[in-house]
Amino acid sequence: MKLPIVIKIALPKLPPLDTHDGRRALSFLAIWGGSMVFTVFAAVGVWLVSGNALYSLYLALAAHAQILVGMTALGWAMGRRVKFDAGKDGVKLDDSEAGE
Repeated sequence: MKLPIVIKIALPKLPPLDTHDGRRALSFLAIWGGSMVFTVFAAVGVWLVSGNALYSLYLALAAHAQILVGMTALGWAMGRRVKFDAGKDGVKLDDSEAGE
């Protein structure tokens, strides 16, 4: 069975899971899939509580927290680290890949 060209483009060849890049690719796909599921849950939740403004506010705040957690996990899985130092000299923010 031949796959249509659209599916071939959407499903690139992933590296093997016993390599570092393979584990990074798997973690990226897992976090991406989980974020999509949470987005669907948030959309359904907003629709269910659309008549109550306070519940909509709480749900929106929870959705923002989920996005923050998802993006942080995605950055961590992809090897990004953020270092934040505040002192008498000022504030230093370093966003670089791990190991640099």
